[in-house]
Amino acid sequence: MYAIWDIPTRLFHWLLVIAVFFSWLSHEYEWYDVHLWSGYSVMVLVSFRIIWGGLGSVHSRFSDFVRGPRSVWAYLSGSGPARPGHNPAGGWSVLVLLLLLFAQAGSGLFNSDGLLFEGPLYHALDSSWTDKLGAWHEYLFWGLCSIIALHVLAVCYYQLGKHQNLIGPMFTGGLTGSEAPVPLWRAILVVALCAGALALAVYLAPEPDLPW
Repeated sequence: MYAIWDIPTRLFHWLLVIAVFFSWLSHEYEWYDVHLWSGYSVMVLVSFRIIWGGLGSVHSRFSDFVRGPRSVWAYLSGSGPARPGHNPAGGWSVLVLLLLLFAQAGSGLFNSDGLLFEGPLYHALDSSWTDKLGAWHEYLFWGLCSIIALHVLAVCYYQLGKHQNLIGPMFTGGLTGSEAPVPLWRAILVVALCAGALALAVYLAPEPDLPW
């Protein structure tokens, strides 16, 4: 038997928890450099996970756990078959969370508080667009809070109500997978490409116009 969650997926999960926490904390205490780098981290991690959803080990792929409405309803009504990995409802929550995080981190690249902080791509767009993206950066935060709260409540429900441990396998990988994980070098390459693409975008970002 193989680990159901491969090492890259587990590392992604816990590094994302840390990056999101520091993004929130640095915003609250106005640690702008920390906020910028934690935002970069979220962007790279989420970009990696989206790509890993097509290239990763079997239970990390979206095709394994993103199911249609019929499967979701069967699971919620208690008639769906038990299967390893994310359940159909949880699969959609993962997808929504990834998209929200990508939009949140992406909009932050174009954001500015008008005084002390400017995202690296703030001058790449007209002010009418950056104002909209700044507003969405605020709105998306509350959407993220809602989906994260639902995620935590669901984990607690499974842990305490159904006596099903979902946290442990995210550390150990679990032992119910039937297929070998893909090579680790593939994940390292994907992370390097995501980080390189973001670094290139920041490097090529236009500079602010000089006031004279």
